[in-house]
Amino acid sequence: MTVATATPGRRWFRLAGPRRGGAGQLELWCLYLIVALTVILPFAHWLVPSGETEIVGTPFTAPGAQHWLGTDEQGRDVLSRVILGLASSWWGVLGIIVCSLLIGTIIGTIAGTLGGWVDAVLMRLTDAVLALPGPLVSLLVVAALGPGLRNVLLAVTATWWPWYARIVRSEVRAVRVLPHVDAARSAGMSPLRVALRHVLPGVLRPIVVVASLDVGSVLLLLASLSFIGLGAPAPAAEIGSMSAAGFTYLFSAPWVALAPAAVLFTVTMAANFAGDGVQERIG
Repeated sequence: MTVATATPGRRWFRLAGPRRGGAGQLELWCLYLIVALTVILPFAHWLVPSGETEIVGTPFTAPGAQHWLGTDEQGRDVLSRVILGLASSWWGVLGIIVCSLLIGTIIGTIAGTLGGWVDAVLMRLTDAVLALPGPLVSLLVVAALGPGLRNVLLAVTATWWPWYARIVRSEVRAVRVLPHVDAARSAGMSPLRVALRHVLPGVLRPIVVVASLDVGSVLLLLASLSFIGLGAPAPAAEIGSMSAAGFTYLFSAPWVALAPAAVLFTVTMAANFAGDGVQERIG
């Protein structure tokens, strides 16, 4: 049975009940795929047949033995550009999640540990950011700073950390009243030492689960911003901008638009299944 609960800007899915062998295997293989991408994509420039701007053949060559995904309107290898674009987006996704985790964990830990007026001020700040429509704010920030991958990463991170801050703060408040934490506090340990040694280890599992579920959402958001022209400027390879450019030739050379779109769909679905598997096993 699938239970879904919606929150503003996201949707969380939790599978309840006994696990089926097929579904568990699918999640496991998707997790392997995500790990493989993380390991392989740093070496993408050495693995692809050609560079992202290198002209290797006649424009609009159909997919075949020489060019597996064909060539685009300038004669560039689509497969190479898709892999390089995925690598760029992938490291952007991981950067956003890691930075958001750090910011959210620091704010959530301080708020949950100290409580009182500190908790009230930090949570009101968090609520103020959460009340804003994240994708729209990201779009406005990028429009103000100018297109570019760095500005996109800054804009998305600025609106993504409050989710982690809320979760960490809730988990910290639950862990800090446990007997072993009370004993450490009674023994005279400083609040910082109590938080680092006894509280944070207890909140790692839920935030790892949430982060794993966010991979697909962040990837899709980056591709969407790139699709509307707010990513890295041409001729840089990005999944979203490649799909947007290829729509002009959708009927004459459909592979130019459909290849990056299919890769984005596959990786996003794999990330969602992998996140669900992580949630089931350690959540």
